[in-house]
Amino acid sequence: MSALADQQRTHRQHFAAPGGSHDKLIRLLRVLLPAIVGMLIAVLAVSPFTDSREISFLLAKDEVDIAKERMRVNEALYRGEDSKGQPFSLRAGSAIQKSSKDPLLQMKDLSASIYVDGARASILAGQGAYNLEEEVMQINGPLTFDSGKDYRASASDDAQFSMVDKILRVGGKFSYISDKGFDVTASNVEFYVDDRRLQSFGPVSGSTRVGTFSANRLRGDLNARTITLVGNAQLRIRQGAIR
Repeated sequence: MSALADQQRTHRQHFAAPGGSHDKLIRLLRVLLPAIVGMLIAVLAVSPFTDSREISFLLAKDEVDIAKERMRVNEALYRGEDSKGQPFSLRAGSAIQKSSKDPLLQMKDLSASIYVDGARASILAGQGAYNLEEEVMQINGPLTFDSGKDYRASASDDAQFSMVDKILRVGGKFSYISDKGFDVTASNVEFYVDDRRLQSFGPVSGSTRVGTFSANRLRGDLNARTITLVGNAQLRIRQGAIR
């Protein structure tokens, strides 16, 4: 056996001998290992209270309540088509949807664009709500409508406009002004924008080129320039207007 092998065997014998370095290492580890484990447990126990970072975790959906969703949009734009397949658009300076189950968008600084008789008409309003399912604007406050051709209309408050059917319903005051010398003011009306049919369920007054009129109610075909006054109808013809 070589001298190197004898030397290695003698070293191993000294290492394994009772009271040798091996025994000293084992006694040291018996003390250090439990201490290290205890320190790790202590650190893990207090770390959630000292660490400022957020901790994320996952829970089963059947064990927690689902929070309400909410959407807030600046400079919102909605596009669609009316019953004739013509495009329309609805813009708002801001829009808020309270929850995913609520079809209403609360809007401010409203402006809508639709097509009527081949011309682009516009609707302006300060604030209101838009029903995404029914595609109806509910206006809180004044509304103005410009046909883009030869007439304008406005509502003081409580107005509802269907973007698909293009029907304006007004519970408050409604005004219609034509460039052809006809104007009417009424309350509680339905105005069918496409064919300019107007029906009033409240008092009405107005003027034409020949004079002024008033009644309890009104039905009118403004394209055909015919109106029907219902209840307490009065007509004052200006002298010399008819020749």
